[in-house]
Amino acid sequence: MPDIECDVLIVGSGIGGLTSAIAARMAGLEALVVEQDLLIGGPSSASNGMLWLPNNPLMLREKVPDSRRAALDYLANFVDDGDPSSCPERRAAFVDGVAPLVALYESRNIPLHLCEGYPDHYDTLPGGHATGRAVETEVIDAEKLGTWKRRIRPQSYPIPARASEWARLGRTESTWDGRIGAARLRWRSLAARVRAQNLLSAGAALQARLLLAALQLGARISTRTALLSLEYSNSRVCGAMIDCDSWHRRVHVRHGVVIATGRIPQPSPLPIADGDAVTGMLGLGAGTGWMNEDWRFLRLASEQARPATTVLTALGKPHLIVVGRDGRRFVDEAAPPMEVGSASLAQEKASGTAPAAWAIFDTRHRSRYRFGPIAPGRIPRQRLQDGSLVRAATLDVLARECGIDPTGLETTINHWNVMAGRGIDDDFRKGASSYDRYHGDPAHGPNPCMGPISRGPFYAVPLRAESLGTCGGVTVDPFARVTRIDGTPISGLYAIGGCTAPLSGPHDVAPGFAAGVAAVFGMIAIRNMVS
Repeated sequence: MPDIECDVLIVGSGIGGLTSAIAARMAGLEALVVEQDLLIGGPSSASNGMLWLPNNPLMLREKVPDSRRAALDYLANFVDDGDPSSCPERRAAFVDGVAPLVALYESRNIPLHLCEGYPDHYDTLPGGHATGRAVETEVIDAEKLGTWKRRIRPQSYPIPARASEWARLGRTESTWDGRIGAARLRWRSLAARVRAQNLLSAGAALQARLLLAALQLGARISTRTALLSLEYSNSRVCGAMIDCDSWHRRVHVRHGVVIATGRIPQPSPLPIADGDAVTGMLGLGAGTGWMNEDWRFLRLASEQARPATTVLTALGKPHLIVVGRDGRRFVDEAAPPMEVGSASLAQEKASGTAPAAWAIFDTRHRSRYRFGPIAPGRIPRQRLQDGSLVRAATLDVLARECGIDPTGLETTINHWNVMAGRGIDDDFRKGASSYDRYHGDPAHGPNPCMGPISRGPFYAVPLRAESLGTCGGVTVDPFARVTRIDGTPISGLYAIGGCTAPLSGPHDVAPGFAAGVAAVFGMIAIRNMVS
């Protein structure tokens, strides 16, 4: 097979990779995107589709206060200036790249909207934002992609709802905005059926819009094409060997290679497999950071397939707690996903068994709020039969059926009910932050996240902690260039997204944070090539 020539080779078709492709074509560069899977986007398509973009132009237009200084102060809470993965210069490059990224997207008809009131995960820290900096795009009809519609990974959201709308669906039985939001979504779904539309939302919608823009600009995209190795000559990365349907081909690049392969699958100080992108970068002397840490979240124990349905919105609602086998709480249930997932994993390690965490709630929670895929109202019989939802007339019986210490659970519930009456969680401060309250019920007081568990029947859902992959990756500089252990850049080699050491260290600091960073540095990498 003949060799391939292009200006820039982009390995990976997620949010960062496709943003690089768009930026490359806008700069007049010939871009080739290779994706080892048949489908475009990988985990990006299954995400909530948010981008954390501090001090963005949309906030200015809508008179939502923010500043460059506040954004930098917030990021500085999570890392030391000496951390090679997040030096002050790299954080500044990210914040300063937000406005150009928004302009780039808007120039390609990728609409962005502020997520309504979605706070930073730690809004009480210096620089934190109580109403949020995340943006999202609109739903899109997959038919606009033509034959490429078959290459978008099926979305994890069961209905065509944006992330901000999904949060509202968690309270359809308790608030008017929840009811109105549900009615709008029903109308949207009905209209889509009448018009024979295949609506994509959240991460799938963002991926589709980026893919459409890249294709319209003339980017070449090759699926089922894997990176075999990087080629290094004359003190720079000058190309790569790729495998396209078992045909090995050499790619010559005039400007550079962008690695945008997403998260490394498991926590490890070593590369995952010979010949993958991370291995190739390490072979050239790339430094690494945070390889022994992983991203964690909580899912239904009954779910085996990925992406697992998030239970985030349910855990922040009143009349619910999460306990371990001893019947005691161990975390603020409404805390950011990484915190809840890490605390649950600690329970599993301590007990040596899984599941080691259960959501416990009463009939008021069950009748008012969605719990992951389980809508309020009628309980699917299958859920009761397979044990993914346990129901009992009393807390004592519920505890025994789940293998929870009945005495411990009774003590915990009695203590919880007293605190719920006051609206103050003395143990874990549930409902104390804007982030907590966002996932609560604004119609419930005195604390939107707390309510007594006292009305039977009572329910339990077994939960499990799961890893999304290692936090770590290769180190990069403010221009997205991969750096060696000594901090010097590897010429011609760039990396963005989950395969890089995180800008925030092993901390999940805001909704859409990783995607926002990937998108901004995807643009920055291309701009550095042509500067």
